[in-house]
Amino acid sequence: MIKRIIFVCIVVVIAYYAGTQGLTPGNVIDWFADNDILQTLKEKFNEIFNLAEEKQVAEKAGKIIDILKEKLSN
Repeated sequence: MIKRIIFVCIVVVIAYYAGTQGLTPGNVIDWFADNDILQTLKEKFNEIFNLAEEKQVAEKAGKIIDILKEKLSN
């Protein structure tokens, strides 16, 4: 319950500050459009997925190398 109250208070403070600065939802949408945030997020997610795939390939290759080492040593 305390967490909810704190969260609501934070939201109220942010909303009050935005209101005093004249910030409207239209301004926020325009800011996202101007800075091309969605495209940047898509690029970063693609980079993350590529790194994850590379790591999985490296782990699988490491396992195969270990198996081959065991076979060669026997």
